[in-house]
Amino acid sequence: MVAVTALVCGMVIVGFSNWGAASIFHDKHARILILLLAAALPFECLFELAKSFLRARRLNRNWAILTLSRLLPEIVATVFIGWWLARVNPVAVTYLTCGILGAVSGVIYLIGYRGIRFVTPSKAVMKKYLGFGLPLIPGGLAYSLSVSADRYLVSYFLDLKQVGIYSVCFTISALAFFLVGPINDVLFPDLSALYDSGHPREFSERFSGIQKFVFGISVGAAALLAAFPADVLRLLSSRDFTSGSVTLAILGIQGIFMAIVMLYSVIFAVHLKVWSYSFFWIASGAVIVLLDVLLLPRMGIAGAAVSQLVATGGGAFVVIGMHWQLFRESFRSIWLLQNAIAFGAPFLVMALWPHTVQLGGLQSCLRLIAGSGMFILALVMTRYLRASDLKLFQAALLRRRGPVSTSRLG
Repeated sequence: MVAVTALVCGMVIVGFSNWGAASIFHDKHARILILLLAAALPFECLFELAKSFLRARRLNRNWAILTLSRLLPEIVATVFIGWWLARVNPVAVTYLTCGILGAVSGVIYLIGYRGIRFVTPSKAVMKKYLGFGLPLIPGGLAYSLSVSADRYLVSYFLDLKQVGIYSVCFTISALAFFLVGPINDVLFPDLSALYDSGHPREFSERFSGIQKFVFGISVGAAALLAAFPADVLRLLSSRDFTSGSVTLAILGIQGIFMAIVMLYSVIFAVHLKVWSYSFFWIASGAVIVLLDVLLLPRMGIAGAAVSQLVATGGGAFVVIGMHWQLFRESFRSIWLLQNAIAFGAPFLVMALWPHTVQLGGLQSCLRLIAGSGMFILALVMTRYLRASDLKLFQAALLRRRGPVSTSRLG
């Protein structure tokens, strides 16, 4: 069913390729990029199918190996081809090639090592899963709009240089909350099994342990980005991007709320509230676009960062309110004070660091290491981080359970 759906979508993309090239790139010769996208879609879906099977069976190690075996060569290959040839089309072809190899490897693994056989989908199966999957499509599109539309608006109101600076800042700030994605991949089937089997206490405890870890990581990343934005940009980009320091600091704080939103969004899927998920991201995307239109002409790229912060911060309170009972059971109010104290630790390092010493990139690296160390030390001293917490987090991710029941989709 996945392959058939992907093929149909791919053919639709091919049919609109001329219009897409003219609308997006203002160049019909760019149609080749859209055709490459259409060709990659079925293979991407098959690869995601293989990952989803391993995730549902709680084969986390196998899932991680399959994912990394695709991502690492793909990153190296696309970066090398882009640097060597400096053209977009070869990079797209490289991406397609890696997608084909990844999909073929995933399918061979499922058939050869897991005994999976592909069969013709029945109407009953299609009806069951389309009823769950179709409402997620507008939410997925709205999520993409929420995290990427501001770059298009930056290019409209400002210029391509500002797009580059903002994109670098957004990518760096996203490193923290992108950690939540793999955690959700592991967490969702486990929480679904606990929810289906009627174990609310264990459900809350499992979610609480993950939530504590994610909250601490996101606050730590935000503290470093807010205290040392210029140092981070100096290490991860060129000097031309240091003008985005204020933007990076704002986006770093936004990462705290985005991590919470992404973590609680998995509860929508556990409770099968797929329309709620879609409506949430549609509203979030609309707010971001509206704020961008208002703030970008007045504040520059910092305005786009503020719109992300306001929309995501509001979204975090919304998803918490929608799952208030779970939040009350799983979130401890003392965590706010403990993380607030730890948040100030990197700023203490920044204030005490001798500004007369100039060591370039080495100084930036040392300041970040010192800031990270002080943050972790503050978590330990406030007893937010204990050895038992690390063991609890490990158990929450690595504990094996049976496959997730799908009977409730009917």
